[in-house]
Amino acid sequence: MEKMTAAQAIARFLKKMGTEYYYLYNGHANWGLLDALEYEGKIKGIRTRHECHAIHMADNYWRMKRELPIPVTCTTTGPGNYNTIPAIAEAFFDSIPMLCLMGAGPTKWFERGGIQETYRYGPDEFTSIFKPITKKAVMVIRPDTALNTVIQAYKVAVTGRPGPVVVHIPMDIQNTPIECDIPEAGPWVDFHPPAPDPTGISRAIELIRDAQRPFCYVSTGIHNAQAWGELKEFAEKMQIPVATSFAAKGALPENHPLSLGVCDRAGTGYSVNAAANCDLLIGIGTHFNDLNTAGWTFYDIPHKQKLIHIDIDPTEIGRNYPTEVGIQADARLGLKGLIEAWEKSGFKRKNAQNWLRQIAQWRKEWEDEFLPLTKSDLAPLHYARIVADTSEVINEIDPQTTVVCDTGMVMNYAPAFFQSNNPYFTTCNGQFCQMGFSPPAVIGCKLGRPDHPVVAFCGDQSFIMTGMSLATATEYGLSGVVLVLNNRTVQAEVEGARAKFERTVGDQYRIEKTGELWNPDICLIGKALGAEVAKISRPAELKPALREALKSDKLYVLDVDTDITQKRYSVPLIAKLGTMPFPYKWTE
Repeated sequence: MEKMTAAQAIARFLKKMGTEYYYLYNGHANWGLLDALEYEGKIKGIRTRHECHAIHMADNYWRMKRELPIPVTCTTTGPGNYNTIPAIAEAFFDSIPMLCLMGAGPTKWFERGGIQETYRYGPDEFTSIFKPITKKAVMVIRPDTALNTVIQAYKVAVTGRPGPVVVHIPMDIQNTPIECDIPEAGPWVDFHPPAPDPTGISRAIELIRDAQRPFCYVSTGIHNAQAWGELKEFAEKMQIPVATSFAAKGALPENHPLSLGVCDRAGTGYSVNAAANCDLLIGIGTHFNDLNTAGWTFYDIPHKQKLIHIDIDPTEIGRNYPTEVGIQADARLGLKGLIEAWEKSGFKRKNAQNWLRQIAQWRKEWEDEFLPLTKSDLAPLHYARIVADTSEVINEIDPQTTVVCDTGMVMNYAPAFFQSNNPYFTTCNGQFCQMGFSPPAVIGCKLGRPDHPVVAFCGDQSFIMTGMSLATATEYGLSGVVLVLNNRTVQAEVEGARAKFERTVGDQYRIEKTGELWNPDICLIGKALGAEVAKISRPAELKPALREALKSDKLYVLDVDTDITQKRYSVPLIAKLGTMPFPYKWTE
């Protein structure tokens, strides 16, 4: 056995796993880890300007790969590690695996209240904070078991429903010499995912055979299983229309004739009509939250629809709706099981074209009513025009472009008006909706998928939160285009608050003396960060500026003046209420 420090053993294991990058913020408690990762493991470190940037970068690097090895971050004790909390929560609720190595103070000083120890109720209890938002959060307690602790956490991150893990490593443990051999990684962390039960599959295809109006709804379980080919084959073989959650946008290319685009509170009208009128709902890799269903208003299960629900996480099956058939399985293997059983059975769907013709009619009606929004000449620009013009330019220059969508008002337009023909559309709007997700995401996406451009939709307040992360892009020579949707408000909250309370608080940024709406100069910030910049004030200016930015292969910030006078696009119920049907009173 070789002699090395515990940190060096961890670094060698991660190198053996094939780790390409780690994302870091330097501090006194992670020096041993950083030194080992950089010089012993020879893994490329990506310096960041804030710990949450590191997490978002790692998160989006995974979204481009969806395969081993998982991304690694390294932060330091106290506020440094605490700064990761919202970004780790985002990764957890979006089922993104990562290994978060976090430095801690020395064990010899535990419970003495030393600098940055979380000590008031026991010896450094920092990891308890992460229990609700990680798959595992553990402190290493011995140098000679440090590597095994990391390996076990790594395994937890990638098996079953994936997610982040936190390993808290005191500095004296990091730097203590041990004797060990670095094991081959595969046998410890690389397992076959669960396949579906044949009885459940048999019952499911019988329901599909008998259904008159089947509808398939998928979310990010498709992405994590890389089940894009199987989803397409399933839809085509059984002639079943497919809609996605916003988070899974592009899982079936949206120019495919069986794609209904996104079905959610701001999805395409025809997808919502199909959802509400189907007699069989096939949910795969999804948990039907309030965003997916406009507050659980689309379906009436089991009275109007029967549900087949396939998910790798059994706790999500039956969470919101009772199932006719519930199957715990990896999404790819679940789809493969359905396809193989269907072919073997010889079943045929009757009158499939009747249902598809009805949906085509709904599509035409929706397009006639809403596509004119995409041609709006409003200045400042209408969100629908911004999204549609961006979609057109991207699909003209490189349809395989990676697209990132932050939270905010744009989440009411990108689902319906952006056409994604690849599965590399990434957003924080699946569950947790962390503002400021997109600027650091640009860096992770570009590192993970360097041969294609990256374009981000980012609200002005999201940009102000994390736009400094673009300094990292400049440092490492990474290109990307960030469209900052500038309206000097938290516009996504204005309409709903007015509908409920007939007034708003704190959602518009103004100069107090004059009442003038105000933001810092986005173009000046972009220039200071090393980006090329352009100001967009009129609709005709957007496409030329975006084409130039994409063709330049440089870092660009487009400051887009955005309208605040128009009501948001949404499905009819949400449009009527001005917000989601939240129960604002106990009696509602």
